[in-house]
Amino acid sequence: MKRQLAALAALVLLTASPALAASKPTQITVVGSGSVALMPDQAIVNASVTTNAATAAEAVSANNTLYDRVVQAVQASGVKRDDVTLSYYNIDYVPKPQAMPVNPDQRYGFTVNRSFAIRVRAIGKAGAVVDAATSVESTTIGGVTFGVADSSGALKTATALAIKDARASAEALASASGLHIVGIAKVSQGGESPIQPMMRMAAMKAAPTTFDAGSVNVSTSVTVVYLASP
Repeated sequence: MKRQLAALAALVLLTASPALAASKPTQITVVGSGSVALMPDQAIVNASVTTNAATAAEAVSANNTLYDRVVQAVQASGVKRDDVTLSYYNIDYVPKPQAMPVNPDQRYGFTVNRSFAIRVRAIGKAGAVVDAATSVESTTIGGVTFGVADSSGALKTATALAIKDARASAEALASASGLHIVGIAKVSQGGESPIQPMMRMAAMKAAPTTFDAGSVNVSTSVTVVYLASP
């Protein structure tokens, strides 16, 4: 009797298995993207000063002097001291070779390179800040980028647009496959990608320097695993 019950139970499981497999939802994985355009409200001026001397103390002292002069110059143009921050600092030593010839393009001795970022909150003054920084000799401008101080609101909107985009893609795939979206198994978000606007620098050889900046796109992406059934 027990053997008959066991065989009957096994038969029921085998019969039910195809039905259980058929009822399992299909997973549809899609990637959605969203983007919001904003007008930039700040600029970042990347600058550096480099000095060279026979001793480390001389090179460091000269670099400190130049840097302080740059900071004073950009402060005079309206930048707050806290908005000038160190990006990179390096001291390098290259001994002068005893044998000739000496490379005229090589800096021998101690070279100090200090890179720093200048945040310009009054975006219309970006060109004036560049001019103020370069008024100090040996100052190099590594680039000027534009952005927004707070992109949290735009990121929320971009995320909602990305979810909507993902849903539309999933529904299209489900419909083409004879299925309907019945749920979500997993959602993950990619990183925020603020796209810097194109800029044009005018009056390269004569002050004042001016910039034409476009809009900033705050973009994000989401990966969603939807569940679909007939």
